[in-house]
Amino acid sequence: MIRKALDLKRDLKKTNNTLALLNRELAAQMVLLASQTGDSAPLIQAVTALRSAEQLYSIESTPRENAEVQQALADTLLTLGRTNDDQEALIHAIEAYRGAITLASLIGDNDMRRDLKQNYSTAKALLGDGAKTQSLFKVA
Repeated sequence: MIRKALDLKRDLKKTNNTLALLNRELAAQMVLLASQTGDSAPLIQAVTALRSAEQLYSIESTPRENAEVQQALADTLLTLGRTNDDQEALIHAIEAYRGAITLASLIGDNDMRRDLKQNYSTAKALLGDGAKTQSLFKVA
C-alpha cells in the first residue's frame, strides 16, 4: 500500500513537470506569434500559460527557461507598446518585467536581472510620470 502511494506521488510529480513544460512551451510560442504578427492577443494566452506553469513548480525548482520566457513576454510587450504607442502593453510589460526580475533573482542570474531592470526602467519611462507602478525596491 505504501509503495503504491509512493508510485502515485512520483507519477503526479512527473505529470506536473510535463504540464509545466507544455505550458511554458505554449507561452513561448504565443510570444513568438505576437512578435511576428504585432498582435498582442496571443500575449494574454502566454500570460495564462506562464501562470499555469508557475503553479506547477515550487519556487525553489523554477527552471531558468521560465525566466527566459517571462523575459521574452516582457520584451515583446515593450516592443509592441513602443511601436504602437500602446500604454496598456507598456503597463503589462512593466508587470512582466517584475515577474522576470523575481525569477532571475531566484535562479541567481545577476546579469539577466540587470538587463531586466534596465528594460523595466525603459518601459516606465515610456509611460511617463502617469505610471502607477511600485518601485523596484518593492519588486525584487
